[in-house]
Amino acid sequence: MPEAPLEMINTIGINAFTLLSCFWYIRFLNQSFNDERVKAQEERDKIRAEAAEERKRFDEKDTAADIRILELQKSSYQSLMTIMQETAKVLQDLHTSINELKVLLHQDRAK
Repeated sequence: MPEAPLEMINTIGINAFTLLSCFWYIRFLNQSFNDERVKAQEERDKIRAEAAEERKRFDEKDTAADIRILELQKSSYQSLMTIMQETAKVLQDLHTSINELKVLLHQDRAK
């Protein structure tokens, strides 16, 4: 009879040690997975922050380019309007000169 309790304690001890080892291993794996998950989330957050910063810089550059384009368009339009006004004045002067030439030619024919 005395051997039965020793065997039972021995069996329970081995089983308890095995269960404790399995529990520790499962806890270790779970902690490792959690650590990896936290690292992956931090990396994703970092990538998102970098992407947001890059989008912000791109938007700033795009806005600056749009402003430059609008200024160029405005100055080009003003230059074109100035050229058209000068051309219209030259054409009016030419028309006046042609009319004066017609009058002079008509006077010369009349003489």
